[in-house]
Amino acid sequence: MKVRAARANDARRCAQISHIRSVKELKDLLRQADTEWLVMEDSAGKVVGVGIIHLWQWNKLAWVWDLTIEEKERNKGYGRALLKGMIRAASKKGARVLMDFGTAKPCELCELYMKNGFRVCGTNDRWFAGDKDATAVFYGYDLWKRRAKT
Repeated sequence: MKVRAARANDARRCAQISHIRSVKELKDLLRQADTEWLVMEDSAGKVVGVGIIHLWQWNKLAWVWDLTIEEKERNKGYGRALLKGMIRAASKKGARVLMDFGTAKPCELCELYMKNGFRVCGTNDRWFAGDKDATAVFYGYDLWKRRAKT
């Protein structure tokens, strides 16, 4: 299992794993200095996951744009390894915090965050348009505190 920087020829496979971005959009990310696109490879070198972070320069906050493991490859440790790679990438870009959000309903991604050092750092009951019952829960991983300790 290996986390590495994505290459243009990973775009088609990543678009199959996660339907958030098209092949063209993924390739375009490689030219953006404020974005880091990573892939998770299995022991045979097959891409089984995609992770994308975006850094807001003005406040040094990195957002998770995508963290998806191929469905049949879940619960094998790939998500945790990819998340750790995303944390390292966000830290190298100078981010103070890595953030994402989920719904208030339990979800695999939210559990992954909580088991790996993220904390709930806010909610917003108006985040999801048109769904009066959905509340967004924000998760943050404090990178600046961890850098200060080393």
